Amino acid sequence: MHDLRAFLVGGHAAELIVALVCCELAFLWFRFRYRAGAHPRQWLSPLLAGAALVVALRLSQSGAPEELLGLALAVAGLAHLMGYRQRWYG
Repeated sequence: MHDLRAFLVGGHAAELIVALVCCELAFLWFRFRYRAGAHPRQWLSPLLAGAALVVALRLSQSGAPEELLGLALAVAGLAHLMGYRQRWYG
């Protein structure tokens, strides 16, 4: 149980999630590039929003400056707004 707690609190889980998001991005881009997948307008903003939130989590776990944490949260918010804009206006 102690190892799981260290994995979660120490930032390794956040790092793993960011790596998985990068793999997902590559996979989705590959599918789009070869005409088998959705356009990036459909998946890019939620992917960026999620990645930015996980980066903010990791920054908070590492004691990074508040400005960097705020920047990551701002990027997540902008990505969410981009997604809302597309869903509202097509």
